[in-house]
Amino acid sequence: MIAYFCMVPLHELFHLLTYYAYGEKCRYISSFSVGSLDTVDFMAFPPFHRIMATGGSASIINIIIAVILLIILLKVQMGPTMRVFLTQYMGLHWAEGFGYFMMGGMMKYGDWGVVLSYFPDNPAFVATLRIILLIIGCAGAVAQFFILNYMSYYFIENPADKTERRTVAAKLHLTVYFVGVVFLLASLSQNPSIKNGSVSMVTGLIASFMFIGFVWGFLFTGFLVKPPRKSRFLYTLPKEPHFILYVIGVAAFLVNTFVLGPGIYLN
Repeated sequence: MIAYFCMVPLHELFHLLTYYAYGEKCRYISSFSVGSLDTVDFMAFPPFHRIMATGGSASIINIIIAVILLIILLKVQMGPTMRVFLTQYMGLHWAEGFGYFMMGGMMKYGDWGVVLSYFPDNPAFVATLRIILLIIGCAGAVAQFFILNYMSYYFIENPADKTERRTVAAKLHLTVYFVGVVFLLASLSQNPSIKNGSVSMVTGLIASFMFIGFVWGFLFTGFLVKPPRKSRFLYTLPKEPHFILYVIGVAAFLVNTFVLGPGIYLN
C-alpha cells in the first residue's frame, strides 16, 4: 500500500511539474489525473517538447527511477522490510513507465495516447512512434518478469522447495497487483472525470493491466522458470506484522481515495 501510494501520486506530480515548466496552468491534481486549463498552445512546440509537455515526461521519469532502484537493490544491502518495500516500489515504477509505453503504442491509451493526439497532421510520425513505444514497452514488460523473478531468490532459502518459492513470490509480488487494483479503482471512483461522466471505470480496469508484470513475476518464480543453481538468499521475509506500517498503509489508502481521488484544486 505504501509503495503504491508513493508511486502513482508521484507520477501525477511529474505531470503537474512538467505542465508548470512549460508555462501551463492546472485546475487540479488527483491520484489519477491532472486537469490542465489549456492556456498553452502545445501544437506550436517542436516535436520533442510537444511530447514531453503533453504527457510523455512522467512515464520516462518512472523508468529512470525504476532503473536507479534496481541498481540499488543489486548493489546495496539493507534490512528485509526495506528490501521488500524497494523491490515492490521498483516494480511499480517499472510497470507504470513501460506499461504506458506499451499501451500507448498498442491502443493509443493513457499518457502516450494523449501525446499521439497532438500530431494529427503527421500520421507517419504517429505510426513510427507507436511502433517504437510498443517495442520498448513490451521489452520492458518482459524484462520485469525476469527481474522480479530474480529478486525473489534473495528471500528464498531453498530454491528447490516449490512451496517456499510460491509462498515468497505470492507475498512479494502477487499481493502488489491486487492491492494496486483496489487502490486504483477506489481512487478512480472519486475522480472528477468519472463523476462528470467523461471517463468510464473501464479505464481503471485497462490501467490495472499495466501492473500484470507482478502476476508474471509470481508465476515465473513459482511455476515457470527453473530456480538458480546457486542460492542468493540474504533476507527472510518479515514474519511479525509491523503495525505502524499497517497504520501508515491504511492512512495512505484513505488519503489516496478520499483526498487525492477527488483532486486537490489549485486554481
